[in-house]
Amino acid sequence: MTTTVRPEDCLATIDGTTTVPGIDGPIEITRDRWGIPHIKAQSTHDAFFGQGFCMAQDRAFQIELYRRMAHGTSAEMLNRGLLRRDIQNRTLGFGRHALVEWGAQSEDARMVLQAYADGINAAIDTQPEPWEFRTLGHTMEPWSPVDSLAVIKMVNSGGQWASKLRFGQVAAALGHEAAEALIPDLPRGAALIVPSGARWEQETHPFLADPESAMGEPDGPIPSGGGSNCWVIAGSKTASGKPLVAGDPHLALGVPGQWYVVHMECPEFTAAGPCNPCYPGPVFYGHNARIAWTMTHGQGDRWDNYREQIRHGAAGPEARVGEDAWDALVHLDERFGVRGENPVDETIWLTRHGPVIAGDPTRDDEVISACWGLAAPAHDTDAMLAVLRSGNVAEARAGFRRYDSVSGNFCFADGDGNIAYQYTGRIPKRPGWIVPVPGWDDAYEWDGDVPKTELPTDENPRNGFIVTANNRTIGDDYPHYLSYMSTRFRADRLRERMDDAELFDHELVRSLQSDHTSIHARDLGARFASVATDDADARALQSLLRGWDGALDVDGAAAVAYAAICDALIERTVRTYYARVPNVAASTAGEEFRILYEQLLGDRPAMLMGAQSWDEAIRTAMPEAARRAREQHGADPATWRWGTEHRAAWSHNLGRDAALAPIVNVGEFEIGGDGMTPFATEVARGAAATHGVSYRQIFDLADLGAGQICIPPGNSGQPGSPHYADNMERWGNVEYHPLLTDWDAIAANAEATLTLEPGD
Repeated sequence: MTTTVRPEDCLATIDGTTTVPGIDGPIEITRDRWGIPHIKAQSTHDAFFGQGFCMAQDRAFQIELYRRMAHGTSAEMLNRGLLRRDIQNRTLGFGRHALVEWGAQSEDARMVLQAYADGINAAIDTQPEPWEFRTLGHTMEPWSPVDSLAVIKMVNSGGQWASKLRFGQVAAALGHEAAEALIPDLPRGAALIVPSGARWEQETHPFLADPESAMGEPDGPIPSGGGSNCWVIAGSKTASGKPLVAGDPHLALGVPGQWYVVHMECPEFTAAGPCNPCYPGPVFYGHNARIAWTMTHGQGDRWDNYREQIRHGAAGPEARVGEDAWDALVHLDERFGVRGENPVDETIWLTRHGPVIAGDPTRDDEVISACWGLAAPAHDTDAMLAVLRSGNVAEARAGFRRYDSVSGNFCFADGDGNIAYQYTGRIPKRPGWIVPVPGWDDAYEWDGDVPKTELPTDENPRNGFIVTANNRTIGDDYPHYLSYMSTRFRADRLRERMDDAELFDHELVRSLQSDHTSIHARDLGARFASVATDDADARALQSLLRGWDGALDVDGAAAVAYAAICDALIERTVRTYYARVPNVAASTAGEEFRILYEQLLGDRPAMLMGAQSWDEAIRTAMPEAARRAREQHGADPATWRWGTEHRAAWSHNLGRDAALAPIVNVGEFEIGGDGMTPFATEVARGAAATHGVSYRQIFDLADLGAGQICIPPGNSGQPGSPHYADNMERWGNVEYHPLLTDWDAIAANAEATLTLEPGD
């Protein structure tokens, strides 16, 4: 694909006056020198209209792609590479469910969603055609509130349905211990979120249920959930005497970024923070001038897979219900467009539990269906409005509890000095079934939802802070099942540092967000260094690891040695072990590293694959690891650098085209840490990172107008904009810029002001 269109000739109009229909009064939009729009509106309706307008100005291509992904039409816009995701998303039914959800929204929610959609459409009608659309020859159709709801469902869906297929296949082929190894272990002493300061005190793993009923053929496993760090610090432990609220979500890295920062003000509220493309916010991070909040993914398990027994009647396939009853399956004949190719026809089958995700009910006697806790209408816009209107932690907690789609660990604080935590989301009430269960047995039906008032909570803990990093939420005395997913390494490292800190200030928070130290690397490095060996190459690696603190710094040679040994060991053990079952290899490099850690330090023999002990496996792997490290980094270990192989890539969807790549891709950058350090950037071995820190914030309740953030690569998604990638150096160096909310400060840093005037 080639283009003669210059990106700078397609930029949105950000200065002057534009007339738009459907607003209550003038809307003033001032963009500051960091590319952040500040919206001053005369009503709640106009605030969200202005937000939608700005989103379409800066992120039209992104919101169009997300909308099409949610509805399963993205391959029609771009290429065949998105066809499988289209089929998956339409099978899961995000668009179908959103259409029903729109009819169940409150009057307030409908007003907000419609205003946001009208703002997007006003920008489509009045602004220059975006460069990406001109390059593709694409025309954007009007936005609907249903589109926003479909994207909310897609973003918050999680992937447990796919993981449970994988667990089932592994258990059927290799036994329940092999499936359990795919679920993160929880050693005694691991940090818990609630109550703050608590640790896991049981000797047994919380999910040792025997999954021998597993069946199913997954259509390619996908990882479930994202990652984040966040914490809130009480004023008794801060330099300002008021709470600090900090966070950094870890998501897919790409251009444009995952977040769009907006500040908006109307008579009812002020709100500032990062918003998700396609729907009103801020939801996950931000402040409203009275409270500030941050969160990590709560990874609530809202999916169960059901084995459906099928009989083939004259009218079509039926699924067994109970002992003797049968229900007819519903089929949807769907057509999927593909850019430049003929369309593809697929049939989607629906059971009483949900869509068939594995097997063919026209020929198989048993298939797998997926039941989703968010298939019923959600009311997230009402929750968001309640949070924006709140004035203290009690009101904010009531708002957070109203979220249905968002499974989150929210940490928040108010100006009176209170700090609090709330787990959120609609969670089905049932045991933790990690494999497909019998769909004909009523014992496996859900018992409603976990009451929102019984979700984990905390307030003003004695230790003076609350920290979450996707670790286990609560101890085994909690009566409800929430999730099988957790990761301990980032949380345990943060607790190492925070438990001993007497006073928190911005610089300490910055050092926590930039921490490259890995407990995983420190522990395994010491274990590798302890193995007796006569091999000179192996001993050279050990000399780098002996006494190493586990810091994965860009210039670190020990990090290279550690990763090389892990790689060589994983090939011989974890990867070979799971390769006996097709399509179920550990889904990410981080998962393989985590499994290796638990198997090796637990001295578990199942994955040794012929070695007599883990010492023997390490001894055999080290010479090969040294050879590979020399090939990549040179003969002298003293010159090895972690940054040479640990790089983050910031690429655009259109950047796969060699002719367009120089225009839209931002590039690759050496970066420290990995997916298990607080500074989280996960790299697939042999490739650049595609997952990591997607935003940072530090809010001090002493002066919320002086909030510090970083929004990579830049707040604008328009190629050619000065704010397309102006935050990359800040991102890499863990530096920040202000999120202004004081209008005098905004005026002093203004680049342009656009006024939207009411008109026909």
